[in-house]
Amino acid sequence: MNGLEAFTIGIAPGHLPALVAAALLPVAVMLVRAARVNVPSRSVLGPGIGMTTRTAEAPKPTATHRWAAWLLGIAAAVHLGLPFGHLDSPVLTLAYVGSGTAYAWLALRAAHGRTWRLAAGPLLVATLIAYLVVTGSGREEPDQVGIATALVEVAALGLCLRPIRRGRFARFTASVATVAATMLVGASVWIGSFLAHAATDQDVAAGPAGAVDAAATVGHTGDHEHDHGHTARAQAGVVMRPWTGGDPTVEQRRAAERLAAATREAMRRFARLDAALTAGFELPWKATGMDVHLDNKANKSDGRVLDPQRPETLVYAIDGDRATLLGVVFVLERAGDAGPAPGGPITRWHAHNICITLVPPGFGIVTPFGTCPALAVNMTVPEMMHVWVVDNPQGPFAEGLDKTWVADYHALHGEPY
Repeated sequence: MNGLEAFTIGIAPGHLPALVAAALLPVAVMLVRAARVNVPSRSVLGPGIGMTTRTAEAPKPTATHRWAAWLLGIAAAVHLGLPFGHLDSPVLTLAYVGSGTAYAWLALRAAHGRTWRLAAGPLLVATLIAYLVVTGSGREEPDQVGIATALVEVAALGLCLRPIRRGRFARFTASVATVAATMLVGASVWIGSFLAHAATDQDVAAGPAGAVDAAATVGHTGDHEHDHGHTARAQAGVVMRPWTGGDPTVEQRRAAERLAAATREAMRRFARLDAALTAGFELPWKATGMDVHLDNKANKSDGRVLDPQRPETLVYAIDGDRATLLGVVFVLERAGDAGPAPGGPITRWHAHNICITLVPPGFGIVTPFGTCPALAVNMTVPEMMHVWVVDNPQGPFAEGLDKTWVADYHALHGEPY
């Protein structure tokens, strides 16, 4: 993975212009400030609207005004940059331009110490609701630009709710409302991510003996930037290998079919759990359930990559005295290395962002906003790829299996051990 790919992980291609616009905002502000000596003291746009030099009667902006100006300015830059990635929808373009212009106007008012809360509050709520509706409906997957912008707008909304007059009840109410808004947006981002990935998995079709409908595996590739070809770092810590090469070729489809078939054939010897244990695969501390992972330390350090004969991890359903081999997990040795993708977008690798902390429970997944809690360190594990050897309705390369389906399959095919 080159530097550009690493930087754009989790960013929808259509949102890159918005990211560039936000990055250029500080430069634009510095240029405007440098040129203010040549701007008349009275703005032709009206009091507090233009970038003017300060007059004696102009109010002095507070810290809240300055924070609000930057947050609203970032929102303005993003919204004004989004139309360059959404040229297919005139209505959406007008909406972005309108909201971006409104945010810019409010940012200027806040920068000059003018009133801004009354108009900013409804605008922030409206744009947040619109974003959550679009992502929650599955029309667009939450990406890093959208999530970061939502967080900026939530922060600006928190400043709007900050009481002007002091009072314990007012401060308590504002704090509760801000926390509630943050939790609502975060939960909606998670739900939107899961829905998008569920839609992708449902597009995967499996044929007999591991045959793959590779075109369906990609999912939404013909739907402009709303496809899931970009990575999915937003999905509760999951980092998908980016793919921008379009639909899989005939050779890539055949390569994916060969890999699935070779893995299925090689794993026949591990149909019984005791055979896997004899070969060096180790049970975890929790050795029951519909998703039990058995690691092989020797295979993890043998230097082989994507070898059906020596997978790093086996996945079993284990319940009572019976076990069912579900598939394998190929895992790279080092974090940051890119795995081979013989099947193109069909054989995509993924990693996990986890949070490590000395405070119990010790580790967990990142928040919906892609960060770790306080006193925790964000770490990305090596990339991995699932290949299922059972007749999974979602195909051999799906990211996961439906637990209900696994339980029913295990009840029919479980082997004693």
